Amino acid sequence: MIFREIMPSLTLRPFVQNYLLVNLNSTIGHHIKPYPTRIEQALAFFGRGGIYSHDLTAGHSFKVARSAVFGQQVSRLNFQNYYGPDFLMLMVIFQPGAMYRLLGIPNHELTAAYHDASALIHPELLKVSDQIADANSYEEMIERAEEFLIGKIRNVKKESSPIDKIGLLLQKNPAQFSLDWLASQACLSPRQFERKFSERMGIGPKLYSRISRFYQAFQYKEAQPHLDWLSVAVHFGYSDYDHLAKDFKQFASVTPNILLKENAQRPEIIVDLQV
Repeated sequence: MIFREIMPSLTLRPFVQNYLLVNLNSTIGHHIKPYPTRIEQALAFFGRGGIYSHDLTAGHSFKVARSAVFGQQVSRLNFQNYYGPDFLMLMVIFQPGAMYRLLGIPNHELTAAYHDASALIHPELLKVSDQIADANSYEEMIERAEEFLIGKIRNVKKESSPIDKIGLLLQKNPAQFSLDWLASQACLSPRQFERKFSERMGIGPKLYSRISRFYQAFQYKEAQPHLDWLSVAVHFGYSDYDHLAKDFKQFASVTPNILLKENAQRPEIIVDLQV
């Protein structure tokens, strides 16, 4: 079994942030995995098994396609694996703006939804899922995915933009910059910047920064459990604990402490796999 983040080859690093490789067997049962909102646009291949996704805000569930494009998430989801003796998934997590460049589709059209990638991009993606399922090693699984991705970047649909770098900046340093300053870095008016940012990232810069800050605060608390939530809130620029708790309510649908408890029961923790 494995649950690991893996860096892409040097050729793909301008487009791919990392891969998430997950292989869990049926002995762990069907556990719910909480998936609080985060900055993430991805392509997932399910070599064996699959997942149901439940949107707590919208109140609906659906079966995710065998190869799926994940648009920018804006609310908390719960994932549950289904059928088969084991579960095998390879997720390609893109750099900010990279999915727009590869697909040429305005990302706000993909926001808050998972799309069948074989229909949206190319039927060849089902073949890639089969190759991942039939691979003899985890390394070979990555190789098969990279062969497909390298072929895509040879025919990239859109050029890079300063907005992509701004997306990366906000991913690392959320809520530190004014809209006017960000727009000036892209040589655009604030209105043009918001429109083009949403086209490439799926959501506007303000919401993008809020999601990034929320998830960083959550990860920071997980890594430093001795800190109280007020200290975490102040460290990330929240005005007080209530301000932080409001974002947790919107992006995780629960209080900060409940999310910590739920996250401690995710499948990879139960079987003691490390990222």
